[in-house]
Amino acid sequence: MSVHPSRTWLRVLCTSCLTLALAAVFGPATADPVFGFREDWPGTSIQGWGGGGASGVVLSNPGTGGSLGVGDGYLRVSLSDPGPFGTRSTGPEYAGNWLLAGIEQVRVSVNDVGAPDLLRIHFCVGNTTNFWQHNGGIIPTNGVWREYAINLLFSSEFTRIIGSGTFEDALASTDRILFRSDLPPYIQSPDPASGDFGIDGLVLTAVATPAKRMTWGRIKALYR
Repeated sequence: MSVHPSRTWLRVLCTSCLTLALAAVFGPATADPVFGFREDWPGTSIQGWGGGGASGVVLSNPGTGGSLGVGDGYLRVSLSDPGPFGTRSTGPEYAGNWLLAGIEQVRVSVNDVGAPDLLRIHFCVGNTTNFWQHNGGIIPTNGVWREYAINLLFSSEFTRIIGSGTFEDALASTDRILFRSDLPPYIQSPDPASGDFGIDGLVLTAVATPAKRMTWGRIKALYR
């Protein structure tokens, strides 16, 4: 049985309307980063991370010894001969608009694993045409996991090392993050370094607002 052309057109129209309605409710189908996302490197997986510049960078996951202790994996970054030293992720969990996702801070645990090294690790974020490095370097403690916070609220705390555009533009169109060793002045090519460091418990979150300490007098004032 043939279908009348007007009915075919009506069916297409209804399908289009439904698509528009769903888009209005749920928004576009994008893979923006998720507020609260945490990367812990379970088991012995390196979770798709790659070397941050030098071909000699070796990434591994011992499957134990992470920030939570025995049985907790972490990402170990190693380089035997001095060169660009770091690790990056271009995973979809970090790609998208960080501003819309409400991500204001990156928290990460770092450890100078193995023999003591003189490292200053920096967090970088953005894309291949607009890439920024945090000025406040992380100096990891040998053999000790410590959590560090990188605030994203102030562009003055970052230096653009690749391309052009504002820091906000970079956050709005991020496709990669990077941890690398570097010394000032900060440019695209970092100072050569070598050694080993580990990262664990990477969290995309917000800057916590300190709560005011409540005194008895303040509590009574609320009910006057």
